[in-house]
Amino acid sequence: MFNPLFNRRKLKLLSVALFLVVFTASCGTSLDPTVRSQEGYIVDITEERIYVISHVDREDIGELSEEELLEKSVEASDDRDLIAVWYNVNDVEDYAVGQYVEVRSREVMDSFPQQADAAGITILDEP
Repeated sequence: MFNPLFNRRKLKLLSVALFLVVFTASCGTSLDPTVRSQEGYIVDITEERIYVISHVDREDIGELSEEELLEKSVEASDDRDLIAVWYNVNDVEDYAVGQYVEVRSREVMDSFPQQADAAGITILDEP
C-alpha cells in the first residue's frame, strides 16, 4: 500500500546523505589550486622567518651575495614564480642555513623577494 509519510522520510534521508557526501568530498585540500610549493635552499634566517632561494647551489650560499644569488636564481629559472621567498614560520630553530627544503604556502605577497606564511615545510635530501 502507498504510504506518503514513508516516502517523505526516504526523500529526507536521501537528501541528507547526498549533502553529507558532497560536503565530505569538498573538504579535501589536496586539490586546492591555491597551494603553492617551492624547493630551494635556506639562505638566511631571522627571528621569525626563513629565506628560501631556488635554483642555486649549496656552495653558493656562503660565497655569493644576496644580489648574486638572486641573479643566478632568476637566470636558471624558466618560471619567475617562487624564486626567492621570505617565509614566516612557527619556530626558526627547526631550520638551518644551507638546508634544502620544500615549502608549501597559500597566499604569497607580490614583492621581490616575495613573502608568505609557510603552510608546511619538508626538509629534503639535496638534489
